[in-house]
Amino acid sequence: MKSPTDPPPPPLAADVRLCALQCRTAAENLCAAASQLLTLIRTLRLSLLLMDQETLRAEEELQIHESHRRATAAIQEAMQLEQSLMQLRQQKFRQ
Repeated sequence: MKSPTDPPPPPLAADVRLCALQCRTAAENLCAAASQLLTLIRTLRLSLLLMDQETLRAEEELQIHESHRRATAAIQEAMQLEQSLMQLRQQKFRQ
C-alpha cells in the first residue's frame, strides 16, 4: 500500500498540471474579456454624453424606421409563403 506522502504517478501529475494551466488561462481570458467590455461600456457612455439631443433623436428615429421596414418586409414575405402553401395544398386536393 502506498503512503499519502508518496508523489503521484507521472501521468496523473501531468494531467493535474495541465488542468491547472488551463484553469489559469481561462481565468486570465475572462479578466481580459471583462476589461475589454468595461472599455467598450466607457466608450459608449462617452459617445452618448458627447452627442447632442437632436442627433440622438434622429438616430433613434432612423432605427425605428429601419425596424418598421424590416417588420413590414417580414410580414409580406410570410404572406407570400402562406399563399404559396395554400396553392400547393389546393393542387394536392385537385389531384
